[in-house]
Amino acid sequence: MSTEVTFDPFSEEALTDPGKVYGDLRAACPFHHHPAGGGQPEFYVLSDHAEIKDDILKGNPVWSFRFGNAAKDSISDVGFKTDGAFHAAFRMVVQRGLTPAAVRDYRPVIEAIVDERIDAMLALPEGQCDFYDLFALPLPARMMCRMLGAPEADYLDYKRWSDTLQFLTFGDPEPGSYETVLKEIYPHFSALIDQRRAMLAEAGIEEPDLSHLGTVLPDDFMSRALVSTVEGRRLTQQEILNICLGFLTGGQETTTNLLGHLMRRLLEVPERWERLKAEPELIDNAVEESLRFDPPVLAHFRTSLEPTTMHGHDIPEHAKLMFSICGANRDPAVFDSPDEFRIDRPVPEARQHLSFGSGVHLCLGAPVARLEAKIMLEKLIQRMPDIRLLGLGERVRTWLYWGHAGLDVAWN
Repeated sequence: MSTEVTFDPFSEEALTDPGKVYGDLRAACPFHHHPAGGGQPEFYVLSDHAEIKDDILKGNPVWSFRFGNAAKDSISDVGFKTDGAFHAAFRMVVQRGLTPAAVRDYRPVIEAIVDERIDAMLALPEGQCDFYDLFALPLPARMMCRMLGAPEADYLDYKRWSDTLQFLTFGDPEPGSYETVLKEIYPHFSALIDQRRAMLAEAGIEEPDLSHLGTVLPDDFMSRALVSTVEGRRLTQQEILNICLGFLTGGQETTTNLLGHLMRRLLEVPERWERLKAEPELIDNAVEESLRFDPPVLAHFRTSLEPTTMHGHDIPEHAKLMFSICGANRDPAVFDSPDEFRIDRPVPEARQHLSFGSGVHLCLGAPVARLEAKIMLEKLIQRMPDIRLLGLGERVRTWLYWGHAGLDVAWN
């Protein structure tokens, strides 16, 4: 840990080109102390791929998720924001509904939305549009609605809520701002949950189980949460709402950023797009390389539950650790020429990225996000082979998320 290395995640350079800045930090100082200042608290930054994957993300009991995924505290002990055995048990409530077969069943749903979005683009007489607004935003947002069981027509409201929550998590809002937004969100989802409880009551079912999905109840994750058990008991209302929030915040922004980055990197070097059209068997390679090169989330945070030692340095209790996904994804010990975007990087190598996490905190929605990206490329190659990049919009405002809220494309 060097005191001579400077790293400012809020600098213009880091916001504009995080891959270089976070990669340079990993090379110079894989364990870095970021002092408090500029309105930001003190934290440590870990960038070593092996250490993040094989220690932190394997459920190291020193590092807790209960104090939130940010440099500031957001204390909770509900649902996904838990540790250890309970966290693993709670994850299973959702994981049981995301088997490989269940994910494959989403293909026709995704294809229908993708075709509809392409139809809307092709209907524009000017032959150009903002790909973010017409495609990269609606596809994940509407899929989130379908999976959770929320009204698909309200997807823009859900996206607004998600963006606000993410900004308040990683920004520096006025005290109580986050809770103010939740007071808008929770009643909405509580009403949808109550509708499902009424369906069970009308059917005379007092002890529902998974067999009632698709029969008495709609087969979605809100219903799944209602009929599931964890450690031998029903989920509480707060735990069901936590699953709703997990879908709301985790099922949209990251996939939207993935779709935007993927198209940006393929189109900014036209030879890449031409090669992908000629060799569509490289679609999986391109998706994984995009995730590695441009992680939709640059880093995550954990909090120490006791004093510990890292890299020969004493770390106090309740210290904040930022593990740098972006830096780890540029580790030359894992990736050949890590600063190059290679459309043909072998999938087994590219999939060593940590963009979906690993171990006990592996992103549950990763298979669906990958499928959305894959179908997007399949359909665009088929229906819009002449698509080209015009320019990028503004960077998303949450500093720990990496993406652009705008991607201008043309096809005539």
